[in-house]
Amino acid sequence: MKKVLILLCAAFIVGGAIAAEHIVGGTGYTGNTLPWWGSYTAMRFQCCWFKSEINESGAVTKIEYQFHSYSGTPPSTFNNVKMYLCHTNLSALTSTFATNYGGNTPVLVWSGTYVIPSGLSQNDWVIQVQPTNFTYNNVDNLLMEVTWEGFGGGAAADYFWRSNASQPGRVYATSATATTGTLYAGQGEVARVTINYTAVQPSSLGRIKTLFK
Repeated sequence: MKKVLILLCAAFIVGGAIAAEHIVGGTGYTGNTLPWWGSYTAMRFQCCWFKSEINESGAVTKIEYQFHSYSGTPPSTFNNVKMYLCHTNLSALTSTFATNYGGNTPVLVWSGTYVIPSGLSQNDWVIQVQPTNFTYNNVDNLLMEVTWEGFGGGAAADYFWRSNASQPGRVYATSATATTGTLYAGQGEVARVTINYTAVQPSSLGRIKTLFK
């Protein structure tokens, strides 16, 4: 009976994708409006998370920011939004957006109109993007870039938690096409990154079975 249970457990996990959630960006220090700051008409924003905070290779299937508070009346709508992910070997961001890619090419993972809903409470996780085309290598750090043009109305500012030190930094400009921006060194965007990975290769099932012959 014990053998059967072990085999059933092995068959359940072999070749299956497992979703692992990773809290990144450090310890929340205060709420900050970046990148969803409706007082402006456009934004370019980058943040970065350390490889050591993720420590898992696989498809990135969800990135969420941790909500802090509203300033104004939601929901908030942002137009012409583009979100990118990029591997980077930089451990500290600079004020130059292209430099922060670390020589790699950013991948467009979503575009469209983004809405921050009403009814959120402090510390809720809010989906930013659910990519289908980016695989994290667990070698480099992970950079996220958000651009938008045109505030469609709602809360003048939507605050999300950020940390204050020991992170790669955050950089922004009030133009979606800016080449340089204002750098907040050491800060981090508190987020939850979901990685899908395969625990055991399908070919391993036969090897597991042989253990019980």
